[in-house]
Amino acid sequence: MNGYHTIAFALPLALSLSACSGEQKHIANGYVEGDYVYVAAPEGGWLSELLVARGKTIKAGDALFTLDADSQLALRNQAAAALTQAKAQLANVQKGRRPDEVASLQAAVVAAEASARLAEAELVRARDLKAKGFVSQSFLDARLSARDGAVQQVRQAKSALSLGAKGAREDEIAAAKANVTAATAALARADYVLSQRRIRSRVDGRVQDTLRAKGEFVPPGGAIVQILPPDNVRLRFFVPEQLRARVKVGETVPVTCDGCGKGLTARITFLSTNAEYTPPVIYSIGSREKLVWLVEAVPGKDVHLSPGQPVDVELP
Repeated sequence: MNGYHTIAFALPLALSLSACSGEQKHIANGYVEGDYVYVAAPEGGWLSELLVARGKTIKAGDALFTLDADSQLALRNQAAAALTQAKAQLANVQKGRRPDEVASLQAAVVAAEASARLAEAELVRARDLKAKGFVSQSFLDARLSARDGAVQQVRQAKSALSLGAKGAREDEIAAAKANVTAATAALARADYVLSQRRIRSRVDGRVQDTLRAKGEFVPPGGAIVQILPPDNVRLRFFVPEQLRARVKVGETVPVTCDGCGKGLTARITFLSTNAEYTPPVIYSIGSREKLVWLVEAVPGKDVHLSPGQPVDVELP
C-alpha cells in the first residue's frame, strides 16, 4: 500500500448530492499540498547571517543567508594574483629586449664589422706578400680563414640583434596567452565560489521554515531555508469509479473551503491511472464502488491556500 493509500483512508472521499437549481452537485473532499523548495549552499561552512524569518514573503533575488567566507576570499585573492602574474609574463614575451640590451647587441654588430674589416685588410696584404714570395701558402690560408670567421661573426651579431627586437617566439607567446586564459577562468571560478557564500532566492514565495540557526555549522548541501512558491501549491482529491470518466485534465472546477472567498476555481492537471484502493480480484458492483482515483488540480492566480488545508471540489 503506497502513500496515497494512507491518505485515502485518513481523508476518505465524501461525495454528497445536493439540490441546486434543479441539478445535483458532486462534491469531493480533498486537501492542499505544496512542493517546497529547500535552499542550501554548494559548500559547507558556519552560518554567519540568517536574513529571513518564517512567514516572510520574498522575491527572487532576495538574500536568504550568509556563510563565512574567509577561505573563499583567500582563494579568490590568490587567483587574482596568478592572473596578474600571467598577464605580466605575456607582456614580457610579446615585447622586444630592453633598450640597454638592444644597445649592447648593436655594439656587438659594430665590433664584429670592425673585426671583419681588419681581417679583410690582413688578407689583402697576405696575398701581396705571397705574390712576392715573402710568405708561405699556409700564412695566406690562415688570413683567409680569419677573414671568413670574422664575416660569420658579423652575421651572428646581426641575427642576435634582429631576434632581440622581435621578442619571444610564437609558440612561447601562445603558451603565455594560454596561461592568461587559464588564470582568468580560475579567477571567475573563485569569484563564483565566493558569491555562493551569500545565497539569494531564485524563486518568489513564502518562507515556510528556517532549518538552521546563526552560528551553526552547515554541511555541504545542508538545507537552511524552506520556501513555498505560489506555483507549487496544488489540490489533491479522490473520485470514485462511477465519476472517474467525468474528470478531464485541463478542465476547471469550482473549489470551496472554510474561510475562503467565493468564486475559487482550480484547473485539473493530473488524473491517476491507478486505483488507490483495490478490492478483491472479482470486481462486483459493490467492490467497484470502493475504487477511488487520485486527481490533482492547480488553483487559480491570486488564490492563497495553505498546505494541509481541507477543500471541497465540485465535480462536473
